Amino acid sequence: MISLALAVVIAAVLLGVAPAFAGRSAEALPVEAAPYVKAEDAGATLHNLVVFFALLVAATVVIYLLFSKRRLLSLFLYFVWFILSVGVFQFYVILYYWYGFLDEGVAVKLMWTSLLFGLFVVFLVYKRRGDLLLGFLGGLAGAMFVWLLPDATVLALLAALPVYDYLMVSRGLLGKIVKKSKEAAPPSEAGGRRDTPLFGFVVRLKTISLGVGDFVVYSMALSFVAMKLARLGPAVLLLVGAGALLIYLGFQLTVDVFLKRWGYGPALPFPLLLLSPLIAAAWLATAG
Repeated sequence: MISLALAVVIAAVLLGVAPAFAGRSAEALPVEAAPYVKAEDAGATLHNLVVFFALLVAATVVIYLLFSKRRLLSLFLYFVWFILSVGVFQFYVILYYWYGFLDEGVAVKLMWTSLLFGLFVVFLVYKRRGDLLLGFLGGLAGAMFVWLLPDATVLALLAALPVYDYLMVSRGLLGKIVKKSKEAAPPSEAGGRRDTPLFGFVVRLKTISLGVGDFVVYSMALSFVAMKLARLGPAVLLLVGAGALLIYLGFQLTVDVFLKRWGYGPALPFPLLLLSPLIAAAWLATAG
């Protein structure tokens, strides 16, 4: 189950960080990170954290309030995925063009194609298909954050998000939403996996569902390690593989500690805890 999810994350990380290994110098990407501030000082980091978590909490509140209003929840889901898929698609078109992998004509055509891609993703969500594609897009979004946000902000997010995840799942709205979704889920067919009203916000695997946000954070962590240690060349692949293994072990701890007790649990604390030495080593290697 989790091994397939990690394969998707690794694929997103490799595609997301590939330009960093191009061996070419490039000016800063012509992409605005607003409303985030592109600075490394404490004030900018605090501002970015406040913006990030304000948006995250607002989205969680909207999902909670709309949970019983399925048509409105679906419309919100379609809107989110259209914006996310088009935005991620266009970002990588710009990134690959900026690093010389795409010529201008192809890049312009792909920018227009992104709108069709967004509609395609919405169609898949409407048909309740494409779980792994949603996870892959979440992984690409995680790598995108590493390109756009200051290192200090990325590190602060990787430290704060596991705490937020635990509190929101154990005592907050996320836990209440998960409980509601489990109660509302239709019974499984022929012993297969149960469906979930939260499809689109979660990726359904064989026996569990993993939040799209978990794909984002796993990818963010592995992309940060890969990009900070890009000078190691192909050896970075070994570190990405080691990081994926640590996430796998952390998820197994999650199953043993949380899922067996509650039937659900936060998927970030243990994986990020095990990854923290690797993340710290990558940051210290570049800071020094």
